[in-house]
Order: sequence, then structure tokens, then C-alpha cells
Amino acid sequence: MAEERRLVTILFSDVAGSTALGEELDPEDLRALLGRYYAIAKEVVAEHGGTLEKFIGDAVMAVFGLPQAHGDDAVRAIAAAEQLRDRVRAEMKLGERLPIRIGLNTGEVVATRDASSGDFLITGDAVNTAARLQQLAEPWAIMCGARTASAAAGDFAFGPAVELVAKGKRAPLRALPLTGRAPTRPRVRMPLFGRTGDLAQLELAASRVLDDRRPFLVSVIAPAGTGKSRLLEEFLDRLETRAPDARVAIAQCLPYGQRLTYWPLRAVLYRLIGASEDAAPAEVRDAIATWLEANDAPDRERVGPLLAATVGVGEHDVVDRAALYAAWRTAIEVAARTQPLVIVFEDLHWSSDSLLDLVEFVMQPRGATPVLMIALTRPELLDRRTTWGGGRRNHLALSLEPLADGPITELVEHLLESRQPEVVERIVARAEGNPFYAGELVRTFMERGGSLDTLPDTVQATVLARLDGLSEDERRLVQIGAVFGRSFRPAGAEAIAPELAGRAEAICGSLIDKDLLRPSGADGYVFRHILIREVAYQTLPRATRARLHAAAAHWIETSAEGREETVAELIALHYREAATLATAANADDPDTIATRRNAVRWLVRAADAALASAANVEGSRHLRAAIDLAEPTEVAALYERLGDAYADAGQSIAGYRAALELTSDADPDRALRLIGGILGALTRSQGAVADRPTEAELDVLRSRGAALLEVATDPRAKARFHSAEGFHAFWISLDRTATDAELAASERHATQALELARGLGDIAMQSAALDALSAVAMMGPADWNAVREISRSRLSLGDGLELGEKMDTYSMIAWASVSLGDLDEAVRASREGQSLVQPGQVPAWALHLVAWRTYALALRGDWDEALASGERARQLWVETGEIAAGYANRGFVAARDVALARRDEAAAERFAAVIDAIMARFVASALAPVYRDVVRLKPDALATLVRMAATTETRIPELFERAVSLAVDRDWPLPLEALEQARAPSASRGQRPLHAALDRAIAVTRGDPDLLRRVLADAEAMHARPMIGRLRCELGRMTGDDAEIEAGLRILRELGDRLQIEKFEG
Repeated sequence: MAEERRLVTILFSDVAGSTALGEELDPEDLRALLGRYYAIAKEVVAEHGGTLEKFIGDAVMAVFGLPQAHGDDAVRAIAAAEQLRDRVRAEMKLGERLPIRIGLNTGEVVATRDASSGDFLITGDAVNTAARLQQLAEPWAIMCGARTASAAAGDFAFGPAVELVAKGKRAPLRALPLTGRAPTRPRVRMPLFGRTGDLAQLELAASRVLDDRRPFLVSVIAPAGTGKSRLLEEFLDRLETRAPDARVAIAQCLPYGQRLTYWPLRAVLYRLIGASEDAAPAEVRDAIATWLEANDAPDRERVGPLLAATVGVGEHDVVDRAALYAAWRTAIEVAARTQPLVIVFEDLHWSSDSLLDLVEFVMQPRGATPVLMIALTRPELLDRRTTWGGGRRNHLALSLEPLADGPITELVEHLLESRQPEVVERIVARAEGNPFYAGELVRTFMERGGSLDTLPDTVQATVLARLDGLSEDERRLVQIGAVFGRSFRPAGAEAIAPELAGRAEAICGSLIDKDLLRPSGADGYVFRHILIREVAYQTLPRATRARLHAAAAHWIETSAEGREETVAELIALHYREAATLATAANADDPDTIATRRNAVRWLVRAADAALASAANVEGSRHLRAAIDLAEPTEVAALYERLGDAYADAGQSIAGYRAALELTSDADPDRALRLIGGILGALTRSQGAVADRPTEAELDVLRSRGAALLEVATDPRAKARFHSAEGFHAFWISLDRTATDAELAASERHATQALELARGLGDIAMQSAALDALSAVAMMGPADWNAVREISRSRLSLGDGLELGEKMDTYSMIAWASVSLGDLDEAVRASREGQSLVQPGQVPAWALHLVAWRTYALALRGDWDEALASGERARQLWVETGEIAAGYANRGFVAARDVALARRDEAAAERFAAVIDAIMARFVASALAPVYRDVVRLKPDALATLVRMAATTETRIPELFERAVSLAVDRDWPLPLEALEQARAPSASRGQRPLHAALDRAIAVTRGDPDLLRRVLADAEAMHARPMIGRLRCELGRMTGDDAEIEAGLRILRELGDRLQIEKFEG
């Protein structure tokens, strides 16, 4: 047996008045009570890293510091004593019968270890003293020796020291009664090192806000641990002096990807209106209304419900994101009227796409508004939003680089509080400019007794080492808090970890002292750095994570009773995590099945909440997650909802098709709704559907729908099908000319859809039906004036018309105007429509409008604007996820042509690359490869395209017009007979720019100046300056009129048309 001297803390506990208790109770009853007492003691001692030495009658003896010393054994022993007392007292049977008393003492002992059993024999005066302190303590009291109290003084509070006379002791014992946890010491903030320039830029932005009363957005972009949060703390501290009346609101984006739509805005709104986090929905709505009225907010009857909808307490759904975003801009402007407003978005890289759109929207200047928004984000945000900030003058992108060795050295020396050159050098080298890593390395070094040999190699390992050094309770609380996210509330932690009951608040105080947490709000705590949360979360086994996420969801659900919709996405998130993890482990377990059901139920509610605030992307994401976890009987309904939620035609079709495969005709209403949804997306949005079915394939679906129409009873399902059929002639037109019967049938269906939609009061359906009527007017002998008037009537449907439909309406007006040759109206209408949409809003619809605007600007000769509009279209295409936007190619080709004319090869290639990517998606189209070759300036492809147009009606007149114009510009020969054959259909369809381009090509090929003059008159009537310049030069060359050539060159020089200038000056 080996002996060694050890410094330990010893705990003695026994039952006061046990002799009388033994006389009172039956021995079996007493044994049962003591057995429960011993079980609690054994559990508590083990949780705190102690060793249970022995049970003697009603006494318990435990040792802390054997077999392993922890460095905080006195703290552990007191915490164990406190928990033991509280748990015994809390149990009804024990609390009434076993009033325990506890003595604690710290000192050296001789420990003799039995290697065969692992047991210890402990001797020394410290043991006897602990026993005497226990005997002298009052019932339920904890008496600590002076050395124990001194070692734990930072964590616990004690009463006045007393001197106790103990049997067998020559001198009185000095002891201190435990009174509870020590009050939290104020955290001393570390100086800011190496960020003077970055801080100055933040303060300059603040000066612009405060002095000029203009909104400003600062994005602080840096990897984890580089100092974003510390920079913000310093800035906000100084702001109190610069602008003591400034109001600061913190919006915290949670580390759950993009699954929470507008969740961070809850904190901002509640801060502005003075509502508590636990307020019921009606209370929040009332608080919003009161706040808006008190601040004399404009249009408050409309703004209030929209703000409420954003945070899940609205009474009505929102169909127009533009209106919702405008409401937030109004609220922020109102809040900033009386005092400057600072809104901080922490960890914005985790935010939803809809929230990013909203932030960009509200930062559009609209008057004198002193609002500073600060976004703390990792570089991943720029991967999602390459155009974040959009080059705006009121945006500053502040990228934090790793600190140089000098500032890191200062930081390390400050934390060490002494000069230790070797230590400083090693830590600085290991930290690699990351201040958080450097700080954690110093703390780990100090907690490990000053050893450099075991410094962790990574910042994650460093954080893990610090967590390993915590007490069991502290480590457990950190793990539990990590399940909730970056921040948590003690009540929630105790709810999902009952072993922490009554102690979470005190443990949080200890973790604040150890610089792992900081207070947040009235009763919450936040991890000092997100990496602490991430590392703590990773230490939990997956099965434990699943159980804790389910418990967290249940606690949030029950504690939010009556206001569940405000936290629906958060509840869904936790249930989803729980279900996913549990299913991977044991899919058929009854508890797992129940968790999946809860997840599906709440994911659907989360989708409803997102869609109610016009956040289609997030709503679709929730539904996808629900489908992955749902029972087979639930999937069809979920897929239908997914089809409804998607804004992209291809994805919407996929959702409806998946639902239709699981739906029989025995449910005619659902089947008809789904067929109507598929047909509507295929026909109305055919320019965005790469996988175009054959006419025979479409007819199969149409026939099934027609049969269902006879037995269906749902007017909405009928209206949807009629509307889709109203676009059938339009769909046919891409392959062949619709017959008179087909045109009449489409008109009849569109009219029926409009009547049903009016009866239902469905604004979106009315707009779609009117759009179908305008599509009919485009076919046959086109009546573009009728198309334009029908489209304008859609705008009269009022505020209920959602933004996407408005964009489509303006696109149709621009389309009709271009076809009529009214380029001025096309530019005006597209400008008006574009003014309604803000960054991130309905990008697919906006792309359609911007493409038409680009085309019209290019034809009219507003080339600087055309190139800018083309770039805007390219950005929108990226925002759509680079969908098969064939409908946008007219704009990209026009912008490409302008860039070629100005010999801007880089810009031309950018636009050509987009066209290539889009056309590559249309693999089944015979025209796609030809157009791609035209874009790549292959003369043979131009001739092929003209021959195709001569034998079949031109299906994409704008691209054909561009191709013909390009060939004439470059003197590439075109087949005259084919040109003349293509001319007639363009006239009957009323495609004026194409008709002019064909006549120009025919005139140049024939050498016909009279026809060229007629084309010139038509171009002048259209105000098509690029064509006017070319025609004058061509006419002058044909007739030998130098003055005509010079008149044309003047226009070309104003345009910057280098290609044509070189052609006619050469």
C-alpha cells in the first residue's frame, strides 16, 4: 500500500436528532429513509467529482481531491454540500424527518491507497475537524472551516466567522456558516488591442448618422474569434458618451442556418414598443398600436398589422412583402424621430434570406433618419449574397484582418499580468492573430498551472480544455445552454435538466466570473463567444442532443401557451433536430415516432408563420423538412402546400407532381387543384420551364383535368384549372400557330376563371385570369393595344395584388409597348414597376421586368442605362438561384449587343455567359442551340435562324430581331427569300421592331433606298436612335450622300457605338 500526502476537502453530514428519530420510527421505515438519503448523497458527490468514503449509521463522509485533484475542490465540496442539503430538504418525506447538518474542512491528509481495490484510507487532523464542524452545525446548516471558506470566497458567501469549542480540541475552531452563492462580480472589460483604425471607421459612420441624420449600414466581416464582438462592445461604450440618448436594439441570429425567418426582429420590435418577451399576441398587437399612435406614425392602421405579422402575432396573412418591408422602414423611421437608433445584427450569416432582403430594403435612404445598422457576420454571408451592400454610398464593409504580433503580444501580456517572455512568444505564435484564441490560450495556461507543454493546437481544442476544467454543474449548464443556441434562460435550462433545479441562476453567475457567459436581457444569458457554444454543443452525444432538443421544444411550447405562433419556427427547429437525430438512431422507437409527429406538426405551423409574412423561401424550406419526417399518409397534402409556396415555376411543378402521384381521382377537388397548378406553371410560366413537355403529354394531363372538372365541387380548384387552360393557346405558340378553335377555347376558359375568381374575392386568381385574356389577345392577329389595356386593368385590383403579380403586369405593359414600337412607354412603365421592388424581393418576377426594360433601353439608345439594367438583371438571375430564365434572354442579348458595339469585351462576355447557362437548360428545344451559336457570333447560325423563321412563325421575336440586326451590322449575308418569307408573320403579329429589322435587312440586301427610307421613318417614329444612326449611314452609303452618313455618325458617336463608327468611317 502506497502512502502520499494530499490537500483535500472533506465533507461530513449526519442527521440532527437521529437518536430520537430511531426511537420514534420502525427500523424498516428508518432504513428506507436513510437509504434514500444515502442514494442522494452518493449521486451528488459523484456529480461534483468527489469520492464517497463511507456511510456510518446516519453519517456520510466524502472527500474532494482524491483520487484526482481538480484545483477547485473546495468549491466542488461546498456546491455538493449545498445540493445535498437542498435535495434532502426538498423531498417531502426526508425534509420532514431528516434535518441534516454538514461540516466541511480543507487540509492535508495522509492517504494510503490499496492498489488492488482502489480504496483510500485517509488520516489526519483535517478529517477530525470536519467531523467536529458537522457536529456543531445547526440543522440544515453548512459549517465551513476557515481554509475551505477562503478557497471558495469568490464563489460562495459566508456569515461572520465564529469560534467553536470542540471536544478533544485544545483551541477553539474558527468556522464560517455558508449563506449562499457569492454575488456576481462585475466583469472587468479588457482593453481593445489593435483595432484603433477599425473603431475609427465605425465612429465615422456613427458621426454621419448623428450629424447628417442619414441611415447607414456597417457590415463587420471577419472569421470567428477575430474580434467583431469586442469591437462592437468598445464602440457601444463610446457611443454612450457621444450620444447618450441613442437607443440600441440587439437582434441575435441563431445558429440554426436559415430556418428562422424574422426571429431576430422580435427583440428589436419588443425593444421599441416596450413589450415583454412573454407577452401574449393580443398584448403585443396592443403595444404596437399604442406605440405607433403615441409617435404619430403615418398609415398606422396598415403598418401595425404588418409589424405584428412579422413576429408571428398577426391576425391576417401578408401577401405583399413590399408592404411588410415598407412597414418596417416606417417603424424604424418613427423610432429614430426622437432619438438616434442603433440596431445590431449579431451573426447575420445565420439569418434567413428574407431577413437579409428586409435589412437591405430599410436602409434605402428616404429622408433624414438617424439610424445606424451594424451587421456582425462571418465571410460566409458574402458567399450567399455576393452583392451584399450593393455598392450603396450608405454602406461600409469593414473586414477585420488577423491582428499583427504586436497587438496580440499586448493582449497576452495584459492577461498574464506579468512579463513571461517565453510564454508570451509561444502563445502569440500559436494564436496566429486571433485575439479570442489568444485569450483562451492564456486562460488555459493559467488554469493548467502554468504549463506550456499541453497548450491545445486549435481554438476549438482550447475552448474544450477550458470546458473540461469546469465543475460538473458548470459544464452541464454550458451544454444545456448550447442546446438552446447562442443565448438561453435559466428557467429553460432547469426545465430540460431537472438536476439543475434551483441552481441554474447561481451557476450562471459562476460562469460569468469565468468569462464564459454574459447577462442578456432581464433574465437571460448569452455565451461570451459563439465558439464556446459550438464546442459545448459538440460535446453532447447525438442521442443526448435529440432528447434535449425535444425537451427544449416542449418547454418553449408550454411556456409560450397562448402565443405559440410567435415562436412556432423555434419550436419547429428543436423538434426537427430531435426527430432527425432520433430517427437516425432508431426510427421505429415509439418515442421517436412521437417526436417526428411533433416535428411535422410544428414545421407546418412554422411554414404557415413564414408564408403569412410573405417569406416563401423559408416557408418552402419548412415544408421540405416536414415532408422528410412525415408519415406516408401526410405527404401528399404537404407536397401540395409546397407547390403553392414555391415562387419558381419548376419547383412548383415538382411539388404538385409529387402530390398528384399520391392522389387518386377519388378526391377530385385535390386532384383538379394539383393538375391546375401543374398546367398553370407549365403554360403561364413557360419561359422559366426548361423541361417542356410535348403537346401529347400535356393533353393527357388536360384530359384528366377536364374529366375531374365535371365532378369537382371546389370553386377554387375549378378556377385554377380554367385559368391554366386560358394560357393553352399561348403555350402552343412556342411550337406552332394556335387554331381559331384553340384561341376561342382559351378565351372561354380565361373568362370562366375570372368569373369564379371574382366570386371568391381572390385577387391573385383574378390577376392570373386577366393575364390569360391578354395572352389570348397576343395570339393570331395580335392586338397589342388590347394586351396593354387588359394589363393596366390588373393594376386596378388594388392593394391586395401581390408584388409578383404587379411585376408581371408592368412586364406585360412593357412587352406590349415594345411590340407596338412605343419604346418611350415601355421605358416609362418598366421604370414605374421597378420603383416598387426593393433588393431581394420577388427576384424571378423582377427579372422579367428588368429584361424588358433592358431591351427597350437598348432599342431606344439609352445605352448607359441599358448596360446598368443588364447588370441588374444579371444580379437578379443570381438571386433566383440561376433558374432557367429563358424569358430574360431578350434583356441579356440586348445588353450583350450594346457591350459589343462599345467594344467592351469583358461586359459582353459576362452577358454571353449568362445566356449560355440559361439556354443550356433547355435541352429539348430545337431553337436553343441555334440561339447559343448566334450569341457566340457564328454567321452560319444567323442564316439558319432566318431560314427557320421563314418556314415557321417566329417564336421569340426579340431574339430574332437582335440576330437579324447583328447580321446587318456586321455585313453578314442573309438569305433574301427567307427574309421576305419571315416578314409577313411579323407584320400580322404586330412585332414592329422585328418588322423594321427585317425590312432593313431586305433593303440592304436588295440595295433598295426607298425601302430603307420607309424603315428610317418607322425608326424615327419609334425613337429608336441606334437604328436611326445605322439607317442614315447605310442610306448615305447606298445613295452616295456624305451628309446623310455624317448625320448617322453623329448619333453613333453620341451612343459610343465604336463598332459602327469604325465601319462607316473606314
